Amino acid sequence: MNKTDTQPLLLPAEHLYRGLALNPQAIAAEDPREKISYRELVCRSEALAMALQAHLPPGSHIGLCAQNHIDHLVAHLAIVIGGFVWVPINPKNGAQLNQQLIQKSCLSLLLIDRQSLDKVSANDLEQWLLDDGSSDDCRHRMAAFRDAAFTPVIPDGSATMCIKFTGGTSGEPKGVVQTHNNVAAVIANMQAIFEFDHEDANLAVAPLTHGGSHYIFPILGTGGRHLLLPSPDPEQIQKAFTDDGASVSFMPPTLIYKLLDQPGITAQDFPKLRHLTYSAAPMPPEKIHQVIETIGPRLSTVYGQTEAPMTITAMNAADMQNKQLQSSVGKACRLSDVAILDNQGNFVKTGETGEVATCGQIVMPGYFEEPDKTRETFSNDWLLTGDLGYLDSNGYLFLQGRSKELIISGGFNVYPAEVENALMQLPEIKECSVFGVEDAYWGERVEAAVCLTDQNLIESDVIRTQLKAVLGDVKTPKKIYFLDALPRNPVGKVVRREVKALCCEEKNF
Repeated sequence: MNKTDTQPLLLPAEHLYRGLALNPQAIAAEDPREKISYRELVCRSEALAMALQAHLPPGSHIGLCAQNHIDHLVAHLAIVIGGFVWVPINPKNGAQLNQQLIQKSCLSLLLIDRQSLDKVSANDLEQWLLDDGSSDDCRHRMAAFRDAAFTPVIPDGSATMCIKFTGGTSGEPKGVVQTHNNVAAVIANMQAIFEFDHEDANLAVAPLTHGGSHYIFPILGTGGRHLLLPSPDPEQIQKAFTDDGASVSFMPPTLIYKLLDQPGITAQDFPKLRHLTYSAAPMPPEKIHQVIETIGPRLSTVYGQTEAPMTITAMNAADMQNKQLQSSVGKACRLSDVAILDNQGNFVKTGETGEVATCGQIVMPGYFEEPDKTRETFSNDWLLTGDLGYLDSNGYLFLQGRSKELIISGGFNVYPAEVENALMQLPEIKECSVFGVEDAYWGERVEAAVCLTDQNLIESDVIRTQLKAVLGDVKTPKKIYFLDALPRNPVGKVVRREVKALCCEEKNF
């Protein structure tokens, strides 16, 4: 069977009602303030959906800017089952960026919690506070509809479910249209990978405005529960695993590292854990080994992007034990296909590096109101990810960096990921970022920024000498900068252009 063929799948809203039918009294979600059953979650979500329907025409774009908590979850579900378009606005963004996203997405209304008000600039857009205790916040608006009959909107699968913005780390942010069918395919992929069931508890500590949102419906559809944390506090995360029964969680590598830095942490602190899944940034093999040594064989990974969410490829915990695969991001998921293309859009041979492309039911129909950029992103129905990588003979994908970040030095292709992996083999290096700088002799020269486990451990000449033995002269950074921390965007990805800008502005190294 061709994985790109259309298959009937449960739409996202249907997963909520499937979970309700399995056990209405089961706990669906909890945060530090309250617990909520499936019956109450659906009741509150339907009441808010009706309040929205009484206020806005069908299909209106509704922004949602909030920390991870039950009111956020209720608002998310209300938007979906009410027949509206969800536009997530990350409260970790700056107010200026969020204002730009609000303007580009044509919002009719913004749902926001009080903690996030300073993350949205003053404007004429109507705002409803999620839970402020005032006479017109969401809970008060919902009260009039709690006993009213409600019919959820189950749309055509091709209808827009949400508009999610790319991070804007390399230019103008673009609004990615995701349909109900797209998200349904992601749910199916995730269920095939993780095999969720009613005993699972998802620790939602990554923002629900981003990749963390893709756990909402597959967990609810199996009758599991969500443990919602509004802030990534390592002690609270450890408690969720140790005391609250968290069995699955999605985190960026940096947060996993912070968790492992907790004093005395061992595999015994994760009694129910089945899958600790990392994404958003690569994890070097030596870090993977450290995580597995600490928590046991429970680490997995997924690879995707906003245009093809979460599940282009994945690797489960069993495959992660194979040291030869620990630099990989896994194999194509159930409803995704992967290919490697050259600059002319032709398929390359197994093992050759080119641009990673994907097709399948998870792939977006396009960017919101940007047809030219949409056309530029596709090649013969294949979505061009902008990532460089290769496929081995067994179909495992190995990423080499971004196509725009390829360094051509002395006529040789230098992939930043290759140099970064070599740097991370040195025990003194905590994290690093490699970039190219214009050079009259080399065309581009390779440079790197590193963060050390101890600032006095090692000097740049020693690092370069060790790297030359592994990489050779061309790929070895001509200059190494020492930083206390690498610049990151709100979802934890290192922003390479900001690293480069920071280093090139520094005068004393």
